[in-house]
Amino acid sequence: VCVAGNDDGGNCDVGSTLSFAGDLGTTYFIFVQGYEGATGEFELTATCAAITNDFCQGAVTIGCNQSLSGSTVDASEDAVPFCETGVQAPGVWYTFTGVDGPVQLSTCESLTYDSRLNVYAGSCGALVCVTGNDDTPNVGECSTVNFSATADVTYYILVQGYDGATGEFLLEMACPTC
Repeated sequence: VCVAGNDDGGNCDVGSTLSFAGDLGTTYFIFVQGYEGATGEFELTATCAAITNDFCQGAVTIGCNQSLSGSTVDASEDAVPFCETGVQAPGVWYTFTGVDGPVQLSTCESLTYDSRLNVYAGSCGALVCVTGNDDTPNVGECSTVNFSATADVTYYILVQGYDGATGEFLLEMACPTC
């Protein structure tokens, strides 16, 4: 069963890079082949990501009036539905539930790269777009989203970058009362 594949990805010129969420105790077989029948020597390197919120299932909980620092460096790219902006870079996940009313999420306080925010509702296997943003108007390359949350809905936030960009950020969640 195919889990993942790649051709000319990452920072490898014509080499390939791929990431996937592996399951403990599962054996994975890696098939290496050349483009259009090309052959030659290669070096295969495998590493295990230590980023706990690299995938939706490991989303870190964030709450009202809380700021969490994070990084998308060494994260994996996510295959999720389009949500106001496309997913063009590796991202990390956050989640919240139990909020009823306005919510603002932003990476504008501290950022080292061009970020994007995508907010989904539902569950990791069936995400539905709520809102997204790439570049907060009149601010720059940071991202801000505003929406009205419902208390019994679980929300998932994907922090990712523009055009493959990765870096450090501070995700802020505000829940205005007026």
